[in-house]
Amino acid sequence: MKRYLKSFATGESLVQVIKVGLIGVVNTVVSIALFRVLLIVMGGEAKRSSGWDLRLFLATAIAFAVTTLMSYVLNRKWTFDLDDATGTRSETAKFFAINGVAWFITQAVVLGANAVWGPLSDNGATIAYIAAAGLIILPKFAGYRDVVFRRALDEAPVEVASNQ
Repeated sequence: MKRYLKSFATGESLVQVIKVGLIGVVNTVVSIALFRVLLIVMGGEAKRSSGWDLRLFLATAIAFAVTTLMSYVLNRKWTFDLDDATGTRSETAKFFAINGVAWFITQAVVLGANAVWGPLSDNGATIAYIAAAGLIILPKFAGYRDVVFRRALDEAPVEVASNQ
């Protein structure tokens, strides 16, 4: 476990974490904007109730799905330098599986906050959505690096130390 945690302290991992973080920031901004627009389009705060809220569920699901696709493309091409035209089915399925778990956690945080402190205002729902984004970023990076885009790490050139 200690060796695995140290693998995050390499220069390559640091660059990848920064890239995943930057993509995460862009995705989060796009996702929150889309989330807010969807909340407005779906009917304003008058429909809000404590507990289960279909409007919150749908807004979270749609925003998350759109930005997951955006994240896949950006991380594949920029973070992990995979330039071939398309990913494998396995790679794509793993990416969406990891993000499916992240989506579930996001739903749990947003709907849980609504159940505990609700009914939430749109600003309150947005704060819960941002909190969920913070919770899932590092586990998602580990999944992307070690499960989804592992091929990029396996194909990376190995530096050979000279004996001088």
